[in-house]
Amino acid sequence: MDVLNAVLIGGKGFEPYEVLYSKIPDFERKYSIKVNILHEFSHPELNAFKDNLNGGEDVDVISSHTSFLRSYKHLYLDLTETDPESTKIMLNDLPGPLKKAVTVKGEVLIAPRFIDVSSLHYRTSVFNKIGEEPPKTWDELLQVAIKIKENKIDMYPYTFAARGHALVGRFMEILHSFGGKLIDGEHFAFYSQEGIEALQFLADLHVKYKITHPRTPDFFYDDVSQAFKTGEVVMVLDWPGWDYVFRDPRQSSIWDDFSIALPPPQGKGGLWVYGGSHGLSVIRWSKRKGLATTFVLFMVSTENQYFESKSQGFLPARTSVFAMLLDSSKDNYFENHRLSVYRKIIEEAYLPVKVVKWREFTENIWPILNKP
Repeated sequence: MDVLNAVLIGGKGFEPYEVLYSKIPDFERKYSIKVNILHEFSHPELNAFKDNLNGGEDVDVISSHTSFLRSYKHLYLDLTETDPESTKIMLNDLPGPLKKAVTVKGEVLIAPRFIDVSSLHYRTSVFNKIGEEPPKTWDELLQVAIKIKENKIDMYPYTFAARGHALVGRFMEILHSFGGKLIDGEHFAFYSQEGIEALQFLADLHVKYKITHPRTPDFFYDDVSQAFKTGEVVMVLDWPGWDYVFRDPRQSSIWDDFSIALPPPQGKGGLWVYGGSHGLSVIRWSKRKGLATTFVLFMVSTENQYFESKSQGFLPARTSVFAMLLDSSKDNYFENHRLSVYRKIIEEAYLPVKVVKWREFTENIWPILNKP
């Protein structure tokens, strides 16, 4: 029996990503093959693992992400090389920004599982108590946060991920909403008046106004989610994959006391939301390229994306599956509302990473942005 070796995202803080792996036995039965999961890594650990790959490892499939595609494109096989027809069908079912994000110079290097764009998550009971609606701009968010603090609500008004590449993504959103750009053509453009204003705003939230969680400078994405679901924080920007965790009374203390709205980064530059996609890639030096391609395309099939989205709340990469979800949620207010919010973000505010070496760039920039 043939064996495929896979390195996948998962582990502490990334448990929601593991739901899809329950479909692997279906693939094994269908193709009489064994899929051996060598490691399940968190996102930072996964990137560190890729840094050390040298071409001699017996790895066939690896979890990937569009934001880091250009940093690791030397590792990934063009899926059209081994299954051009199925790859084309998949590609044509993706929204425009994502179709561009998974492709480099005509090579399709990632089979995307789902789309990540964040929305504003907020505690409804607190907003009802202070008589406020969800903020539509950063200034409104600041004013609401100050009001929460003044009302002596026993929670921190706001927090955000201020560590690692997460901070650079949040900075990029605010920078663009303030009318600036991270890059202009082939040149970095963030050192500008808008860049200074964006960074000053982030710093002021924590240092001047003190409306953020005290551990914000050390927070990564999973820390933000943890602070929200345990009731420590009133407002966060968070990803759709956490929505079902927040709604689960077994995992969340705020399961019946939160809602979702369009994110607040709207200023003179408009509404921009950092967007990306987790997916699966085939390693270029895989000894089983054909089987590996069949596996990654199976894992992101229409059926499996529908399953993963219904099970965990992820936003499917395929537009056909998104339409199916909206249709099936007509009688579920929360689900229909959240999907409608996310669809609006994808269609109107999706901000992809355009930095060629995003990994290297963020590692150099985030300590500067985070510096007291």
